This record gives sequence, structure tokens and C-alpha cells, in this order.
Amino acid sequence: MATTIFGPSYRLTRRFLPPLLRSSNHLCFRYISETKHVPEKDPLPTPKSVPVSTAIGLIRDGYAFLDVRTPNEFKAGHPSGANNIAYMFQTNSGMLKNPEFEQEVLSSFKKDDQIIIGCRSGKRSLMAATDLTSLGFQNVVDLAGGYIAWTQKGLPVHFPE
Repeated sequence: MATTIFGPSYRLTRRFLPPLLRSSNHLCFRYISETKHVPEKDPLPTPKSVPVSTAIGLIRDGYAFLDVRTPNEFKAGHPSGANNIAYMFQTNSGMLKNPEFEQEVLSSFKKDDQIIIGCRSGKRSLMAATDLTSLGFQNVVDLAGGYIAWTQKGLPVHFPE
């Protein structure tokens, strides 16, 4: 099958070509059929998500806990021993990604550190874990269900004074 600029399964017909190219004796078709398919970039690596019960075991085995909620959410209570680097900030127009997130994580963690990432419900932490995995972090795990699941299991929570 001929590969086109539109992808391997798309067939280009004469009606899609401008009038000048229609009369050019199919040179355009020959060029398109002879060009090689350029594969798309690999999709973003998907980090592993684990339930709270598994996360507790990983923390006991030496994983650090990175809480990616906003500073105000973190101050309202967080898992004991958690580090806080906000993945997103609340603004008047909604949540915006922290432009310094990757740099802040790189200043606190090495790429081979074992890290569990959590947020409120698991959405921001999965995005943060995906970003860190694509940066080359090798041992990043997402906490499925986030802080909500953590508190529902009755696990230790620290409330700063």
C-alpha cells in the first residue's frame, strides 16, 4: 500500500488536488507514493497507578511521597512525611500548570529516586507522574484515588500548625 502524507490508510483522489496539479500527469501521486512514512512520536509513557494499600507498602520500602496539590490544599492536611510541589495553581480563570514544576522536582529529587505522587483525587498526580516519566524519572508511581482514598482508609495525616 502506498504511504501518503495523510497516513498509510488514506487514499488521495484527484478531487482533493487543486486544478493545476490535476493536469500535471499524476506527478503529485508519484511523489506521495514514493515518500516514506514518518512514524508518529511515541505516545507519552504511562506511569503505574497503585491503590493506597500498595502505596503504603512502597513507602515502607523507601519511596518518597510527593504531594502535587496546591499549597493551600497541602496545609489543610497531607500524608505524614509528604513533600509538596504544586503541579497546578488555582487562578481566577481556573487551574493552570505550574511552569516551574519540573525544575522544582529536579531540585528536590534525582531521576532514579523512588517517588509516589499523589493529589486530591488522582487526576493531577497522574498528569504529574506522566510528565516526570517523560523527563526520564524511572521509579515514579501514581497514587490512585489520591488524598481522598488515603483519608478514606484512615491512614496517618499531618495537619500543620
